[in-house]
Amino acid sequence: MTREDQLRVLGGTSADLVGLWYGVPGGSSDLSLAALGRLAAATRAAGGPAPVLVTLLADPAALREAVDASDVSRVQLHGYTTPAQVRAIRAVLPAVELIKVLHVRQGKVLEAPLIGSYEKAGVDVFLFDSVGADGRIGSTGIPLEAAAVEAVLGRIERPFMLAGGIGADQAAVHRKARCHPDFLGIDVDSGARGGDGCFDSGLIDEIRTAWEHPPSGLVSALLAARRPVIMELKVRSAHGTDLFQDRPVPELIDRYTRLGAPALSVVTGSWFGGSRALLDEVAGCTQLPILVKDFFTKDRQLAEIRAAGATAVLLTATVLPRTALPRLIEAALGHGLTPFVEITRKEELTAVVHPESCVIAVNNKDIRRREQDMPDLGRSLRLLTSVRAAGTPTPVSASGIETPQEAARLLSAGYRGLLIGTGLLRSADLEAWFTTLDRTLAGAR
Repeated sequence: MTREDQLRVLGGTSADLVGLWYGVPGGSSDLSLAALGRLAAATRAAGGPAPVLVTLLADPAALREAVDASDVSRVQLHGYTTPAQVRAIRAVLPAVELIKVLHVRQGKVLEAPLIGSYEKAGVDVFLFDSVGADGRIGSTGIPLEAAAVEAVLGRIERPFMLAGGIGADQAAVHRKARCHPDFLGIDVDSGARGGDGCFDSGLIDEIRTAWEHPPSGLVSALLAARRPVIMELKVRSAHGTDLFQDRPVPELIDRYTRLGAPALSVVTGSWFGGSRALLDEVAGCTQLPILVKDFFTKDRQLAEIRAAGATAVLLTATVLPRTALPRLIEAALGHGLTPFVEITRKEELTAVVHPESCVIAVNNKDIRRREQDMPDLGRSLRLLTSVRAAGTPTPVSASGIETPQEAARLLSAGYRGLLIGTGLLRSADLEAWFTTLDRTLAGAR
């Protein structure tokens, strides 16, 4: 951040803090001491984001001078500052919030062994950030490695933030960190800039919206699953065939759970023999995320299924009025439900709002024909690129998937999940079905 017009852009967004670089030799955004003081005063005067001094300096006297010139209350130590240096800085800046960057490179947090020492030295907040392959630090645009962060969360006793290629699509990837009680927020840079290289207020607000929504149990379950198949409980097929065949619901749920189901789907629509009682029974038997499939048009219906234990809700773009879908997505998110938006045509994607918080599924059948038509798995393959481009972290292929070979083909193509009901309920040997799926996927890698 080097100009006041850039600060004005941020003033109209939901940003809370703005980094001002000083003491970063060779940095494109490095400020003089006078410019640092001027920009810090400008953002305060405009009621914009609070200024943060971002620096590679480790000399206490130089930092004291910079804080005096800018009157900032937060300093981000972006270099490889040692615990001893932090202790010396704390001694001369007792009232300033010290934010220490923890550098992540090749799957490791480089300062992991020093976390406890940093806390004792006076660090208030940690910030995880990616290091470039060439060793460059700061504004690398390299996505932060979630596994590296998660590996050290048990050692941290201070609030922490995340940086490194942060965008709306990274919210689901960092589910575990977001759920941590000490998670404080995110630091964005490259992901919030438009094509002209300048900060884009729309992108900033989009990122904040994605990260503020509670991590979806369904999304995170699919992303973490070894077998990303939502296994469905449906009483009757589209042609009226009894699919349960006198098997009790608890027995079906137990089998699905042992097979590694990341989530369950419950069809409560009466045309498939479902009911609200079926949802109640399933919710009473499992802790897995539950997708409820029915025809929903009202906020009240969403509130009722959420109270009954639903995690996600089917919203069928093909049959909903174009103006209704955005409203229902907003309502679902407001109730803590993941919108499971089903489409059959590319054009339907334009009505999907908050795609980063939705599962977007391609239905291989036609719900307008009560799914009595022949499945078209090619539809999923044709629409995959468009679905991914819409911004969902979890594209799903749904309906009409019968064999493990078909399932493997869709997953290998890039789908992050499948929804299978009739194909599993009619299978004579589910264990063999999934063993074949595993082998087929392994052979395709």
